[in-house]
Amino acid sequence: MKEFYLRIWVKKDLDEIKKHLMVIDDFYGICANCKEPNLNFVQNKICPKCKTEFKYITSNNKTQIGKILNRIEIEKLSLILIEKEDWEKAMAKQSMNSIFQ
Repeated sequence: MKEFYLRIWVKKDLDEIKKHLMVIDDFYGICANCKEPNLNFVQNKICPKCKTEFKYITSNNKTQIGKILNRIEIEKLSLILIEKEDWEKAMAKQSMNSIFQ
């Protein structure tokens, strides 16, 4: 049986995701909670600065998604990859909603 990666839509609390999200740039990650730079998603299971446990990961570089997913599988990491565009749209919508309340 051949397995494929699929985007699955799930309702999530954005604040909860942000507390546990690492954003991967070209080579290193940044803690979305405290902005600590130079993190490695394989080695850093928690943020050295704010001690948050990473549960989610996203990437600024779409061409790296396959490599990231492969590494998560090889290393048996319990990280959930979030599509960056989905994350940005949800955060923008949350910001707009808070302005008009």
